[in-house]
Amino acid sequence: MFTKVHHVTYVVQNVQEMAEYLEKNFGMKPESADEFPDRGYKSILYRVGPTIVDFFEPTRDDTGMARQLRESGPGIAHVAWGVEGIDRVFSDLQRKGNELRGNGPSTSPFGYKTISIETSSSHGIYFQLAEGEVSK
Repeated sequence: MFTKVHHVTYVVQNVQEMAEYLEKNFGMKPESADEFPDRGYKSILYRVGPTIVDFFEPTRDDTGMARQLRESGPGIAHVAWGVEGIDRVFSDLQRKGNELRGNGPSTSPFGYKTISIETSSSHGIYFQLAEGEVSK
C-alpha cells in the first residue's frame, strides 16, 4: 500500500536557525518558507529525492506541536507515508475499524491530501498517509 516516504515533519524551536544550520552544514536551501498563523506555525520545506522534509516552528502555545516541543523538545512530529487512491484508502481504513480524523482526506496547506489515523486505532503510533505533491 505504501509507495514512498511522502514527508517527514520535525518540530523545532526556530526554523530560521534550522535553515541556517542546514545550509552551513549540508549546503541545503529550503524550497519554501511559509507562515500559517491560522494553524499556528512557521515552516521551511526541503526536498530530498522524492521525500519532503519540513521543519515547523510553533507560533502559538495551544497547538499539538507546541505541546510536543514543551514536553519532548525538538524532534520528529510525524512521518507521512505516500499512497495512491487516498479516497479509497480512507474508506478501506474506516471499514477495517480505524478511527480517522475528519470525514475524508483533508488538503494540507501545501496542496497534497492527507489522512490521519487516530493513535487509539494504531497502537499509539500516529500514522499519516499522503497523496500528491506540493502545489504552492
